[in-house]
Amino acid sequence: MEQMAEKIRGCTQSFPGYSPQVLKKNLINEFFISADDAEKLTVMVDRELNLGELGLAALELNLTFNCNLTCSYCFVHQKSPQDRMTIGTAQKAIDLLMERAAYPNVNITLFGGEPLLEFNLIKKIVPYALEAAKKHNLAVTWAVTTNGTLINEEILKFFSQYNINMLLSIDGGPETHDRYRRTRCGEGTWHKIADLLSLIKAYQPWLGARMTVSTEAIEKMREDFNQLVELGINQFIIAPAQGASCWSKEEIEQYGLNLIDILRDYLKLKQKGYPIFIEEFEKGEDEYTGWGCRAGRTSLAVAPNGDVSPCSKLLGLTEEGGKAIIGNVNSDLNMQLLEPFQNPISRQQPYCRSCFRQCTGGCYAVNYEQTGDHFTPSEENCLFWVVCQETKRISRMFRSGCRQYGYR
Repeated sequence: MEQMAEKIRGCTQSFPGYSPQVLKKNLINEFFISADDAEKLTVMVDRELNLGELGLAALELNLTFNCNLTCSYCFVHQKSPQDRMTIGTAQKAIDLLMERAAYPNVNITLFGGEPLLEFNLIKKIVPYALEAAKKHNLAVTWAVTTNGTLINEEILKFFSQYNINMLLSIDGGPETHDRYRRTRCGEGTWHKIADLLSLIKAYQPWLGARMTVSTEAIEKMREDFNQLVELGINQFIIAPAQGASCWSKEEIEQYGLNLIDILRDYLKLKQKGYPIFIEEFEKGEDEYTGWGCRAGRTSLAVAPNGDVSPCSKLLGLTEEGGKAIIGNVNSDLNMQLLEPFQNPISRQQPYCRSCFRQCTGGCYAVNYEQTGDHFTPSEENCLFWVVCQETKRISRMFRSGCRQYGYR
């Protein structure tokens, strides 16, 4: 296996003279593997290399780094009311997406900070993007991640008109949510969001939430999940609050055990016909997508001032080196600076290559904060990956058992 890995590395390092067909032929002839297996390996290598080209599928527009809340775990470390995107910068960012689009459908995420602080800008961005997409024969899907506190009926009508789906940041019940998600005056925001939910769901019946779990909230994870279900949340992203401060092994273990409890409740809700979906509970643990994520490969993030980076979380870091900025949409971009993100497997650590658990390498931003390198996974990221994979494995076992009794 190591000889095969060395052969693949040797072929790909001849880049740009690398040929997928030559690699496939060499694998078959030298290692006597089937044509199908050689094809699968070649496709995976191609995906990792991306052949140095930037073919976009998504863009994250950080409309502002300002926010009306003061969540201490936020990945944007330095917020300022002056960090606001202009329509000119937004248009240039959208033009970049359309010109570099490699797929018939592209996605634009309106992000921040709190993006709804810039609703007047959103009303200009959406028509421009749709017109630009039409010229390039593309379709656009939209997403907004919001803390929910600024939502009103005007915003909901606009989002409904243009099929813009919101993802609410809400961490559970009032005790957990209000621990961090407070206004600048120190007031909690849970009740305000809860009071808005019936109006929100009148315009967006299927509603998703990002439930961020802090170390202080581990013990109440299951309770917090069920409180959000009672509020009418349909789709969940449940994730730990990660950053420069690390979780202990004991905390990660408890997080995993509580995630299994949530999985049990989730499957019971599904059996009862409740409309709910958690992608991580529906995936198989063997669904390997390769080393690295889409950041810098098929997706870019643009800061309010026009700076371009592979990812919004990187833009939120304090150190300039961590932000991985490749230029500015208002001037020039150096696409060569994306090469590490387009070919992340070339930065894979030796101990990762020999690890029996195939992971995706962890979050680039968390890696940088905890190890000083985007491509060196922290121990914390590794442990959370194990938790994720074990949860998927247990979910598959539970679901296989449930199907015998009518669950689909």
